[in-house]
Amino acid sequence: MRTKPAAALCAAIATTVIALGATTPAARNFSTTNQNFRITFTDLEVEALFFRNDCHLTLEGSLHTRTMAKVTGTLIGYVTRAIAGQCTVATRPLAETLPWHVRYESFSGRLPDITLVITTIRVAIEMPCLVDTNVKTRVSRAPSTGQLIAIEVPSQTVPLTGVFCPETGTVRSVGSGQIALSVTNRRISLTLI
Repeated sequence: MRTKPAAALCAAIATTVIALGATTPAARNFSTTNQNFRITFTDLEVEALFFRNDCHLTLEGSLHTRTMAKVTGTLIGYVTRAIAGQCTVATRPLAETLPWHVRYESFSGRLPDITLVITTIRVAIEMPCLVDTNVKTRVSRAPSTGQLIAIEVPSQTVPLTGVFCPETGTVRSVGSGQIALSVTNRRISLTLI
């Protein structure tokens, strides 16, 4: 009979410890060292049935605040300027569609040492076909410093529109692009708070 009270006491202690652990606050937000950014891709590739376009693309913009919640789909900023250069096919970012939305999607790695932040950027670029869609990006983060060290566009299918255009094509970055402050080439840091 004495074992039942001891077992009940152990269960109560275990329940309390689990409840306290469950209420321990976790990092819910990200904080950045700066709101303005410049993203530079030296080789962004769009490919469809009858064409392939390799292009330099620079995107400039800002985050709404230096602190943002880790909530999927949250609008965190805008691209306000897009510049295409050295393209294999005539390419024009549609300035009339700016600003393009930047949304937070998820992260990868173990808290607090995340290694990757996934976002989507709405883009509208005219080449032989029009690409007007959300494009997924992966921003690499150095856990030891918190610095955003690279950005890439993983290969993904995107809708295309235009005369004689196929319904879909693929977009991807060849290698990694750079992400930095818009005025200088200093890196932006991202921390959890």
